[in-house]
Amino acid sequence: MQERGDRDELVGTRLGGYSVGPAIGAGGTGVVHEGHRSSDGAPVAIKMLRPEFASADDLARRLLREAEVSAAVRHPGLARVFDVGILGDGSPFVVMERVKGESLAWILARHRRLPPEPAVRILLDVLSILGAAHDRGFTHRDVKPEHVIVGRNRGNELVVRLLDFGVCSTPTQPLEERESERGRVYGTPTYVSPEQAAGEIDVDGRADVFSSAVVLYEALTGAVPFKGHNVAALLVRILREDATPVRLVAPWVSPELSSVMARGLARVRSERYQSAEDFRDGLLDACPRSVHADRDVLGRLAAQPWRVAVPVADVGLRPATSAPTKRDVLPAEM
Repeated sequence: MQERGDRDELVGTRLGGYSVGPAIGAGGTGVVHEGHRSSDGAPVAIKMLRPEFASADDLARRLLREAEVSAAVRHPGLARVFDVGILGDGSPFVVMERVKGESLAWILARHRRLPPEPAVRILLDVLSILGAAHDRGFTHRDVKPEHVIVGRNRGNELVVRLLDFGVCSTPTQPLEERESERGRVYGTPTYVSPEQAAGEIDVDGRADVFSSAVVLYEALTGAVPFKGHNVAALLVRILREDATPVRLVAPWVSPELSSVMARGLARVRSERYQSAEDFRDGLLDACPRSVHADRDVLGRLAAQPWRVAVPVADVGLRPATSAPTKRDVLPAEM
Protein backbone atom coordinates (compact mmCIF):
# COMPACT_ATOMS: atom_id res chain seq x y z
CA MET A 1 0.00 0.00 0.00
CA GLN A 2 1.30 3.45 -0.87
CA GLU A 3 2.09 5.76 2.00
CA ARG A 4 0.87 9.30 2.01
CA GLY A 5 3.70 11.78 1.60
CA ASP A 6 3.95 15.27 3.04
CA ARG A 7 4.39 16.82 -0.41
CA ASP A 8 1.14 15.59 -1.93
CA GLU A 9 0.20 19.17 -2.78
CA LEU A 10 2.83 18.98 -5.54
CA VAL A 11 1.20 16.02 -7.29
CA GLY A 12 -0.03 17.16 -10.70
CA THR A 13 2.21 20.25 -10.73
CA ARG A 14 5.49 20.90 -12.51
CA LEU A 15 8.93 21.47 -11.06
CA GLY A 16 10.96 23.04 -13.81
CA GLY A 17 10.75 20.69 -16.76
CA TYR A 18 9.26 17.77 -14.79
CA SER A 19 5.73 16.77 -13.85
CA VAL A 20 5.23 15.45 -10.32
CA GLY A 21 3.39 12.19 -9.70
CA PRO A 22 2.49 10.21 -6.54
CA ALA A 23 4.95 9.39 -3.78
CA ILE A 24 6.91 6.17 -4.26
CA GLY A 25 9.11 6.46 -1.17
CA ALA A 26 8.69 8.04 2.24
CA GLY A 27 10.47 8.26 5.55
CA GLY A 28 11.11 10.33 8.61
CA THR A 29 12.61 13.36 6.89
CA GLY A 30 12.01 13.03 3.16
CA VAL A 31 9.84 11.78 0.34
CA VAL A 32 10.45 10.58 -3.22
CA HIS A 33 7.83 11.14 -5.92
CA GLU A 34 7.63 9.59 -9.33
CA GLY A 35 7.78 12.09 -12.16
CA HIS A 36 8.17 12.51 -15.89
CA ARG A 37 10.34 14.77 -17.98
CA SER A 38 8.07 17.13 -19.88
CA SER A 39 10.19 17.16 -23.05
CA ASP A 40 10.00 13.43 -23.77
CA GLY A 41 7.93 11.78 -21.02
CA ALA A 42 10.92 9.89 -19.62
CA PRO A 43 10.27 8.58 -16.07
CA VAL A 44 12.26 10.14 -13.24
CA ALA A 45 12.34 10.10 -9.44
CA ILE A 46 12.08 13.41 -7.58
CA LYS A 47 13.42 13.53 -4.06
CA MET A 48 12.73 16.29 -1.55
CA LEU A 49 12.57 16.96 2.19
CA ARG A 50 9.36 17.02 4.16
CA PRO A 51 8.15 20.57 4.92
CA GLU A 52 9.08 20.43 8.61
CA PHE A 53 12.72 19.77 7.65
CA ALA A 54 12.92 22.44 4.95
CA SER A 55 15.28 24.57 7.06
CA ALA A 56 17.53 21.67 8.14
CA ASP A 57 20.81 22.58 6.47
CA ASP A 58 22.47 19.24 7.23
CA LEU A 59 19.66 17.27 5.59
CA ALA A 60 19.70 19.60 2.59
CA ARG A 61 23.43 19.01 2.18
CA ARG A 62 22.93 15.26 2.26
CA LEU A 63 20.17 15.49 -0.30
CA LEU A 64 22.36 17.50 -2.66
CA ARG A 65 25.33 15.19 -2.10
CA GLU A 66 23.85 12.68 -4.52
CA ALA A 67 24.04 15.33 -7.24
CA GLU A 68 27.64 16.05 -6.29
CA VAL A 69 28.56 12.38 -6.67
CA SER A 70 26.70 12.08 -9.97
CA ALA A 71 28.53 15.08 -11.40
CA ALA A 72 31.98 13.90 -10.27
CA VAL A 73 31.81 10.12 -10.78
CA ARG A 74 31.11 8.55 -14.14
CA HIS A 75 30.03 4.94 -13.78
CA PRO A 76 27.05 3.06 -15.28
CA GLY A 77 26.31 1.59 -11.85
CA LEU A 78 25.37 4.98 -10.40
CA ALA A 79 21.88 6.47 -10.73
CA ARG A 80 22.18 9.65 -12.79
CA VAL A 81 21.06 12.99 -11.42
CA PHE A 82 19.38 15.07 -14.13
CA ASP A 83 18.57 18.27 -12.30
CA VAL A 84 18.37 20.04 -8.96
CA GLY A 85 16.15 22.90 -7.91
CA ILE A 86 14.62 24.82 -5.04
CA LEU A 87 11.05 24.50 -3.79
CA GLY A 88 8.96 27.47 -2.67
CA ASP A 89 9.98 26.94 0.96
CA GLY A 90 13.66 27.20 0.06
CA SER A 91 14.48 23.50 0.40
CA PRO A 92 16.12 21.57 -2.45
CA PHE A 93 14.79 18.83 -4.69
CA VAL A 94 16.79 16.41 -6.81
CA VAL A 95 15.60 14.84 -10.06
CA MET A 96 17.13 11.40 -10.59
CA GLU A 97 17.07 8.46 -12.92
CA ARG A 98 14.21 6.07 -12.16
CA VAL A 99 15.98 2.81 -11.41
CA LYS A 100 14.09 -0.45 -11.88
CA GLY A 101 15.12 -3.79 -10.49
CA GLU A 102 15.25 -5.71 -7.23
CA SER A 103 17.35 -4.92 -4.22
CA LEU A 104 19.74 -7.59 -3.02
CA ALA A 105 17.71 -7.47 0.21
CA TRP A 106 14.64 -8.66 -1.73
CA ILE A 107 16.63 -11.41 -3.41
CA LEU A 108 18.03 -12.63 -0.09
CA ALA A 109 14.60 -12.46 1.54
CA ARG A 110 13.37 -14.85 -1.13
CA HIS A 111 16.41 -17.15 -1.46
CA ARG A 112 17.98 -16.61 1.99
CA ARG A 113 21.47 -17.11 0.55
CA LEU A 114 23.18 -17.42 -2.82
CA PRO A 115 25.80 -19.82 -4.19
CA PRO A 116 29.29 -18.33 -4.27
CA GLU A 117 29.42 -17.55 -8.00
CA PRO A 118 26.29 -15.35 -8.27
CA ALA A 119 26.95 -13.74 -4.87
CA VAL A 120 30.48 -12.77 -5.87
CA ARG A 121 29.29 -11.70 -9.33
CA ILE A 122 27.02 -9.06 -7.79
CA LEU A 123 29.73 -7.83 -5.43
CA LEU A 124 32.22 -7.47 -8.27
CA ASP A 125 30.04 -4.75 -9.77
CA VAL A 126 29.43 -3.13 -6.39
CA LEU A 127 33.18 -2.90 -5.82
CA SER A 128 33.70 -1.48 -9.30
CA ILE A 129 31.22 1.30 -8.51
CA LEU A 130 32.83 1.96 -5.13
CA GLY A 131 36.27 2.06 -6.70
CA ALA A 132 35.15 4.77 -9.12
CA ALA A 133 33.66 6.78 -6.23
CA HIS A 134 36.73 6.34 -4.05
CA ASP A 135 38.97 7.56 -6.86
CA ARG A 136 37.10 10.88 -6.69
CA GLY A 137 37.29 11.08 -2.89
CA PHE A 138 33.81 9.83 -1.94
CA THR A 139 33.23 7.16 0.72
CA HIS A 140 29.70 5.73 0.63
CA ARG A 141 29.47 4.83 4.36
CA ASP A 142 26.18 2.92 4.01
CA VAL A 143 26.75 -0.09 1.75
CA LYS A 144 24.04 -2.67 2.48
CA PRO A 145 21.76 -5.06 0.55
CA GLU A 146 18.93 -2.51 0.27
CA HIS A 147 21.19 -0.19 -1.67
CA VAL A 148 22.37 -2.84 -4.15
CA ILE A 149 19.89 -3.02 -7.05
CA VAL A 150 19.97 -5.94 -9.47
CA GLY A 151 18.16 -5.81 -12.81
CA ARG A 152 18.51 -6.30 -16.53
CA ASN A 153 18.71 -3.92 -19.45
CA ARG A 154 16.75 -4.11 -22.70
CA GLY A 155 19.29 -6.55 -24.05
CA ASN A 156 18.59 -8.90 -21.10
CA GLU A 157 22.05 -8.21 -19.69
CA LEU A 158 22.76 -8.01 -15.96
CA VAL A 159 22.83 -4.51 -14.48
CA VAL A 160 23.94 -3.87 -10.87
CA ARG A 161 23.48 -0.42 -9.32
CA LEU A 162 24.57 1.06 -6.01
CA LEU A 163 22.20 3.67 -4.62
CA ASP A 164 22.18 6.24 -1.85
CA PHE A 165 25.27 8.34 -1.38
CA GLY A 166 23.31 10.62 0.95
CA VAL A 167 25.55 10.01 3.97
CA CYS A 168 28.81 9.72 2.05
CA SER A 169 31.89 11.66 3.02
CA THR A 170 33.18 13.98 0.32
CA PRO A 171 36.41 15.82 -0.50
CA THR A 172 34.45 19.10 -0.39
CA GLN A 173 33.05 18.50 3.08
CA PRO A 174 33.77 21.56 5.29
CA LEU A 175 36.03 20.97 8.28
CA GLU A 176 33.35 22.11 10.74
CA GLU A 177 30.92 19.58 9.28
CA ARG A 178 33.49 16.81 9.61
CA GLU A 179 34.20 17.78 13.20
CA SER A 180 30.49 17.74 13.98
CA GLU A 181 30.43 14.08 12.94
CA ARG A 182 33.02 13.04 15.51
CA GLY A 183 31.62 10.35 17.80
CA ARG A 184 28.53 9.78 15.62
CA VAL A 185 27.88 6.56 13.72
CA TYR A 186 26.97 7.10 10.07
CA GLY A 187 25.54 4.13 8.20
CA THR A 188 23.42 1.13 9.13
CA PRO A 189 24.87 -0.45 12.31
CA THR A 190 24.72 -4.05 11.04
CA TYR A 191 27.04 -3.20 8.15
CA VAL A 192 29.36 -0.48 9.47
CA SER A 193 33.11 -0.88 9.76
CA PRO A 194 34.89 -0.80 13.13
CA GLU A 195 36.12 2.73 12.46
CA GLN A 196 32.55 3.87 11.79
CA ALA A 197 31.36 2.06 14.92
CA ALA A 198 33.97 4.02 16.88
CA GLY A 199 32.65 7.33 15.51
CA GLU A 200 35.92 8.21 13.80
CA ILE A 201 35.87 11.02 11.23
CA ASP A 202 38.83 9.90 9.10
CA VAL A 203 36.82 7.16 7.41
CA ASP A 204 38.00 6.23 3.91
CA GLY A 205 37.28 3.65 1.22
CA ARG A 206 38.44 0.82 3.44
CA ALA A 207 35.24 1.28 5.45
CA ASP A 208 33.25 0.50 2.30
CA VAL A 209 35.46 -2.55 1.74
CA PHE A 210 34.45 -3.84 5.18
CA SER A 211 30.75 -3.13 4.60
CA SER A 212 30.89 -4.84 1.20
CA ALA A 213 32.43 -7.88 2.85
CA VAL A 214 29.56 -7.94 5.37
CA VAL A 215 27.07 -7.83 2.49
CA LEU A 216 28.84 -10.72 0.73
CA TYR A 217 29.04 -12.66 4.01
CA GLU A 218 25.27 -12.37 4.35
CA ALA A 219 24.72 -13.37 0.73
CA LEU A 220 26.92 -16.46 1.15
CA THR A 221 25.69 -17.63 4.56
CA GLY A 222 22.19 -16.22 5.00
CA ALA A 223 23.25 -14.41 8.17
CA VAL A 224 25.15 -11.25 9.04
CA PRO A 225 28.45 -11.71 10.90
CA PHE A 226 27.62 -9.42 13.83
CA LYS A 227 24.44 -9.26 15.94
CA GLY A 228 23.50 -7.67 19.23
CA HIS A 229 20.67 -7.24 21.74
CA ASN A 230 20.76 -3.51 21.01
CA VAL A 231 22.70 -1.11 18.84
CA ALA A 232 25.34 -0.45 21.51
CA ALA A 233 26.03 -4.18 21.97
CA LEU A 234 26.18 -4.65 18.21
CA LEU A 235 28.74 -1.87 17.78
CA VAL A 236 30.88 -3.25 20.61
CA ARG A 237 30.98 -6.62 18.86
CA ILE A 238 32.03 -5.01 15.58
CA LEU A 239 34.81 -3.18 17.43
CA ARG A 240 36.08 -6.07 19.52
CA GLU A 241 35.29 -9.36 17.78
CA ASP A 242 36.43 -11.00 14.58
CA ALA A 243 33.74 -12.38 12.30
CA THR A 244 33.34 -16.16 12.36
CA PRO A 245 35.14 -17.45 9.25
CA VAL A 246 32.73 -17.86 6.37
CA ARG A 247 33.73 -21.47 5.79
CA LEU A 248 32.70 -22.44 9.35
CA VAL A 249 29.20 -21.07 8.71
CA ALA A 250 28.96 -22.12 5.05
CA PRO A 251 31.16 -25.21 4.43
CA TRP A 252 30.41 -25.05 0.68
CA VAL A 253 32.51 -21.90 0.41
CA SER A 254 36.07 -22.61 -0.76
CA PRO A 255 39.02 -22.05 1.58
CA GLU A 256 40.35 -19.46 -0.88
CA LEU A 257 37.14 -17.43 -0.84
CA SER A 258 36.87 -17.75 2.94
CA SER A 259 40.41 -16.38 3.26
CA VAL A 260 39.60 -13.42 1.00
CA MET A 261 36.51 -12.68 3.07
CA ALA A 262 38.52 -12.76 6.31
CA ARG A 263 40.85 -10.11 4.94
CA GLY A 264 37.91 -7.99 3.77
CA LEU A 265 36.50 -8.18 7.32
CA ALA A 266 39.75 -7.41 9.12
CA ARG A 267 39.07 -5.09 12.06
CA VAL A 268 42.39 -3.29 11.68
CA ARG A 269 42.34 -1.13 8.55
CA SER A 270 45.99 -1.77 7.68
CA GLU A 271 45.26 -5.52 7.60
CA ARG A 272 42.20 -5.13 5.36
CA TYR A 273 42.22 -4.84 1.59
CA GLN A 274 43.42 -1.30 0.98
CA SER A 275 41.06 -0.55 -1.89
CA ALA A 276 37.86 -1.77 -3.51
CA GLU A 277 39.93 -2.79 -6.53
CA ASP A 278 42.21 -4.97 -4.40
CA PHE A 279 39.22 -6.68 -2.79
CA ARG A 280 37.70 -7.20 -6.23
CA ASP A 281 40.91 -8.78 -7.51
CA GLY A 282 41.01 -11.08 -4.49
CA LEU A 283 37.44 -12.24 -5.14
CA LEU A 284 38.21 -12.88 -8.81
CA ASP A 285 41.27 -14.96 -7.92
CA ALA A 286 39.33 -16.99 -5.34
CA CYS A 287 36.16 -17.41 -7.40
CA PRO A 288 37.07 -17.05 -11.11
CA ARG A 289 33.85 -18.65 -12.38
CA SER A 290 31.85 -15.79 -10.90
CA VAL A 291 32.47 -13.68 -14.02
CA HIS A 292 30.25 -16.12 -15.94
CA ALA A 293 27.38 -16.11 -13.42
CA ASP A 294 25.22 -13.43 -15.06
CA ARG A 295 22.54 -15.91 -16.15
CA ASP A 296 22.41 -17.42 -12.66
CA VAL A 297 21.91 -13.98 -11.10
CA LEU A 298 19.21 -13.01 -13.60
CA GLY A 299 17.41 -16.28 -12.98
CA ARG A 300 17.02 -15.41 -9.31
CA LEU A 301 15.16 -12.17 -9.97
CA ALA A 302 11.42 -12.18 -9.38
CA ALA A 303 9.05 -12.39 -12.33
CA GLN A 304 7.80 -9.14 -13.83
CA PRO A 305 6.58 -6.63 -12.94
CA TRP A 306 9.69 -5.63 -11.04
CA ARG A 307 9.48 -3.43 -8.05
CA VAL A 308 10.77 0.07 -8.59
CA ALA A 309 13.86 0.84 -6.56
CA VAL A 310 13.71 4.18 -4.79
CA PRO A 311 16.98 6.08 -5.30
CA VAL A 312 18.82 7.56 -2.32
CA ALA A 313 16.60 5.85 0.20
CA ASP A 314 18.38 7.46 3.14
CA VAL A 315 18.17 10.90 4.71
CA GLY A 316 15.34 9.25 6.59
CA LEU A 317 13.74 7.59 3.59
CA ARG A 318 12.42 4.08 3.14
CA PRO A 319 10.59 2.59 0.12
CA ALA A 320 6.86 3.22 0.25
CA THR A 321 6.12 -0.47 -0.22
CA SER A 322 6.08 -3.59 1.93
CA ALA A 323 9.73 -4.27 1.12
CA PRO A 324 11.66 -6.17 3.81
CA THR A 325 13.71 -3.95 6.08
CA LYS A 326 17.04 -5.25 7.33
CA ARG A 327 17.11 -5.04 11.08
CA ASP A 328 19.99 -3.30 12.77
CA VAL A 329 19.39 -5.16 16.03
CA LEU A 330 18.57 -8.85 16.05
CA PRO A 331 17.59 -9.89 19.59
CA ALA A 332 15.79 -13.06 18.56
CA GLU A 333 18.80 -14.44 16.72
CA MET A 334 21.48 -14.21 19.38
